[in-house]
Amino acid sequence: MRSEVLEEMPEAIMEYFCEQVLKRDWPNCIHAYYFIKNAFQWMSKNSASSYKLYYISNDVENGTFIGILSRPEEEYPDVVVTYTCPGNEEQFRRMLYSTEYINWQKKPLFQAIPFRMKAIVETMIEEKGLKSKLYSNAVLKWMPADVAARLDYEIPDDVFIGQLSVDHIDFIYSLWTHSDVYPKSDLWDTVRLNIGLGVFSRHNGELLAWAMCGSYGGLSTLIVQPDYRRRGFGKLIVLAVTKVMGENGVSPHALINEKNNVSLGLFKNVGYIKHSTPLPYVVVEDPDTSGP
Repeated sequence: MRSEVLEEMPEAIMEYFCEQVLKRDWPNCIHAYYFIKNAFQWMSKNSASSYKLYYISNDVENGTFIGILSRPEEEYPDVVVTYTCPGNEEQFRRMLYSTEYINWQKKPLFQAIPFRMKAIVETMIEEKGLKSKLYSNAVLKWMPADVAARLDYEIPDDVFIGQLSVDHIDFIYSLWTHSDVYPKSDLWDTVRLNIGLGVFSRHNGELLAWAMCGSYGGLSTLIVQPDYRRRGFGKLIVLAVTKVMGENGVSPHALINEKNNVSLGLFKNVGYIKHSTPLPYVVVEDPDTSGP
């Protein structure tokens, strides 16, 4: 019988784990850092989704962590966020092999894996008799909170910046390209519990562009309606959400598909710093059992 080395992380240890352990590898740890911070905030506010956060209690300093985000829609995969401090990859491999907390049969999505851990995750999926598939390679862009808080921008006379509401969710979700792995409940929680802003027409109140601080605590769901592109609304809403995040003490960060040159250029133009290595998204699938 395998011995479970992971324990659920109590809120009392969260601050030390994030500030004193993870931050030694800043900003490489930024995804796990804000995933944890956001999880505790959402759990205290009765989010539709549920979080489970696990760590090695007798060896906190190595920074080994697994976070699992489960959504109420059963047809959607659990999201798994993993991390360990550099140099602890072998211990992480052993932990990933032995833990019973990951429901492999639910075909989880491993979100933004540190590249040095990618092969470990892929090998483990194969050892579980399943198949790994690269969903995307994400480029991490980030900005220090104090820099973000000092950003300034001008709003054109024909639009205004306003809060998103739950009434906008159906429309936003209909245009979201990642609805294959992220359910509508993610937007529901984000709009109610995190930052969600839109660019609205002063003429008729139409929602033209939007962005949010999503379930992992980073800037997400950036969309400009097709008929309103190339008017600067994408940059405007990124600036607006980035500034609010900075004012709230959050270092804004975004995970952008490496093939999305438009968004990569936009975030660079706003002043985001590019991380040096990609962060892969890997989905678990059933093995290919088709014959020749």
